[in-house]
Amino acid sequence: MPARVTLARMSLFGRRKHQALGIDIGSAGVKVLEMSAVRGGYRADRCAFEPLPRYAVVEHGISDLEATSEAVRRAVSYSRSARRNAVVAVSQTHAVSRTISLPAGLSDREMEEQVMIEAAQQIPHPLDEVNLDYRVTGGARAGSDDEVMITACRKEIVEDYTAVMELAGLRAVIVDVGLFAMERGYEFVAATLGESLEGRAIALMDFGDVSTRLDLFVDGAVIYGRDQNFGGRILTENIRSRYGIDYREAEALKRTGDLPQNYEADLLAPFREAMAREAARGMEFCLSARHGVEHVDALLICGGCAQIPDMAPLIESHVGVPTLIADPFAPGSGIRASKLVARYAPLMIKAAGLAVRGAT
Repeated sequence: MPARVTLARMSLFGRRKHQALGIDIGSAGVKVLEMSAVRGGYRADRCAFEPLPRYAVVEHGISDLEATSEAVRRAVSYSRSARRNAVVAVSQTHAVSRTISLPAGLSDREMEEQVMIEAAQQIPHPLDEVNLDYRVTGGARAGSDDEVMITACRKEIVEDYTAVMELAGLRAVIVDVGLFAMERGYEFVAATLGESLEGRAIALMDFGDVSTRLDLFVDGAVIYGRDQNFGGRILTENIRSRYGIDYREAEALKRTGDLPQNYEADLLAPFREAMAREAARGMEFCLSARHGVEHVDALLICGGCAQIPDMAPLIESHVGVPTLIADPFAPGSGIRASKLVARYAPLMIKAAGLAVRGAT
């Protein structure tokens, strides 16, 4: 039997509560969010976004630890948070999850032993090369089995994130998985829609820097997910090429909009159309997948590109589904955000899913 002393937890499911920052590291930049538990929900008073150098994060992994840690350090400084614990997330592309059934009523030690036995058979890596964690997700009725989710990630991936935090003067108290954080962040967004979503299919499309991710939610859980090779970097490269400037300056000007008059007609308008076509393409793939859903009730969009003016109605005209900007801080979400934090709303869904784990 595998040695049980080297479970090497990722601390995914959190046996202890820590006061911590949610830190979302993406290919475009670092998002920092501080949340606190208050009566009736949460408060979000501090946040920051700090751009990353072009190749600091590649294929959902950290390739430049020093540059990434410096961006984290700056973002935390700009947020003015005094917290030094962090909740971070590895990409779901680097994590493996399996759900198993175990007899109900096992002691903690017995469950851990059984988890290790099952993990050795179902995780496609040697157990001494991974960090893993588990939790009971269902069952526990009289005479029933427990459903247990096991999640694992290769140690070198986890160590990169913890090393970045250490170099930035922080401590990673929880290493989460991006998909789990998005599910928690989605709960805040779903609460703003003002009606029951029971049984309804809601798509969430995250327009990132180099890729766009579509997840389909039913009753708060993702039943389908797909990445598309499209992102805001296309627009940045077009700006760089058209105006003969370097990539960093192009990215900064894209965010401020301080560009020549022909920018909107020549570059932004074609990019907006390309975004809408990608959204329609993603929805077509989603509905063609055999996951038991015949139609999508609504599409929520987030990410940096979702902040482009009038993007939601344009996408809606292409996909034929009600389309809204996903806002985890809108009325009804359960999070009271300062005006500064609310400005970053479409960027902060995953960060909110991380920060809520550090809200005490």
